[in-house]
Amino acid sequence: MAEIRVPKLNTNDSAYVLLEWLVADGAPVRGDDVVASVETSKTVEELVSGHDGILVHLVPAGADCTPGQPIARITSHPAPVAAGSGDALPSTAPLITAPAQALIDELGIDPARVRALTVKVVRRADVERLAAVPPAAVAPSIVPAPAPSAAAASPGAAPDSGVPAGESVQRLSGNQRAVGRTVSLSHQTIPAAYTAIKVDVGKATAAARDLTKRLRKLVGLPDLLIAAVARLHQDFPLCFATLLDEDTAAVPDAPDVGVTIDLGTGLYVPVIRDARNKGIEEIAGELAGFRRLAQRGGFRQEHLDGGNIVVTLHHDRDIVMAVPIVFPGQACALALTSPQREGERTVAVIGLAYDHRLVNGRDAVLFLQALKEGLEAASFEGL
Repeated sequence: MAEIRVPKLNTNDSAYVLLEWLVADGAPVRGDDVVASVETSKTVEELVSGHDGILVHLVPAGADCTPGQPIARITSHPAPVAAGSGDALPSTAPLITAPAQALIDELGIDPARVRALTVKVVRRADVERLAAVPPAAVAPSIVPAPAPSAAAASPGAAPDSGVPAGESVQRLSGNQRAVGRTVSLSHQTIPAAYTAIKVDVGKATAAARDLTKRLRKLVGLPDLLIAAVARLHQDFPLCFATLLDEDTAAVPDAPDVGVTIDLGTGLYVPVIRDARNKGIEEIAGELAGFRRLAQRGGFRQEHLDGGNIVVTLHHDRDIVMAVPIVFPGQACALALTSPQREGERTVAVIGLAYDHRLVNGRDAVLFLQALKEGLEAASFEGL
């Protein structure tokens, strides 16, 4: 038996994130198979098996791992199955609601992944979150790719590679693949609608400039929007809710507001927790910290988990509208465009994408109108 241990990948980090298992638990591997990807503060590294045998996971995907830590074993035989167990479910198997089972069947999710959930009752929202996390891929050694022919490797002749002549292949980053899975799942499972409103942000941007001078900390329109969204939590609880099944929703006690951060190193959605009880200075400080983490790729799972509404930021000039996706397990996502001059006013468009199972069109309009009133009044004293 051999172990796969995490190597020392850079001198700056004391821990990394096991980003993804590329080979399923219990699958056969060869010595040169890539079995996992590990994210450091600087890059994503791939780890190889190093031995032939059966791969046994010791650490789940998404968990932290440290240099020298064993994350898997390579054994010579599959793990034994208890006598008489057959394929029967264990006595601790969770109860699955009818809406959850319907979605499991629709998405073709492996029942073993559902049974591994640490909940007593599996609801539709649990399945949506599960589907957003990829299952371990089939081991490359099981279905080997055909070796490229000499003609396929030559420019202008790629009939065997599937790549048109004159084009090259680029591997998508782990971050982009995760974005793709989330977007696909959102479109598959959430009946979303969209409404946008134009907001005069002249007073809000002036207030942001005054707060920047007074606090000696950069304050911008996104900070004020996050604070304004959090204020609406009590009046519009379903905009922050999670659909459990077709009859019920879980309403959170506090608004945990996710915000998109994209500085060219990948899209991240860290969360400002209980934003209603945080002042503008604290919100601005957390956002600044998130931007620094994005620059060096230093986000951890605890920064990204737990949001119940998302604000997406679109800073580029001349962007007049953006339609965000609704993240699985959430009800709403807002989009803020870059402020534009309109005659004597400075305006921005705020769009709301919402899960129509939780939020109706009239509620969405009332939510946006309340947000507009708050921003146009620029009543941020005491925050």
